[in-house]
Amino acid sequence: MRNARANETVIKALNYKGTEDVLDNEGYKTGEKKVKYSPVIVFRASVSGAKGSSQVEIFGTDISYDKTISMSRNLFEKLKFDENTVFFIGVPAKFDNGTPLYNYTVKRIAETVNQVVIAVKSND
Repeated sequence: MRNARANETVIKALNYKGTEDVLDNEGYKTGEKKVKYSPVIVFRASVSGAKGSSQVEIFGTDISYDKTISMSRNLFEKLKFDENTVFFIGVPAKFDNGTPLYNYTVKRIAETVNQVVIAVKSND
């Protein structure tokens, strides 16, 4: 199954890159960690309006998610998304002192030969 270009939405994402130590004003470690993300990734994919019974069967009945993002396997492999990726869907990519203010996180990823569907949960 292929996504029609007319049904695709512009989405922004950040891939998880690990953590780094937080330093105080004198350059000493504070014991806290800060999450590092990739630069903002902008791409087009199909986003569902809301979850429904057809999407529930893809992931099972015990997972709670709000939307799904459908894309080709080629795009998925190029973007290197995983379950730590965060998304900005329907909002601009904003940051507060370097901390991303994303609105969706990955709950589960379902892969087939040609298609990948990502279940995402809203932070609201």
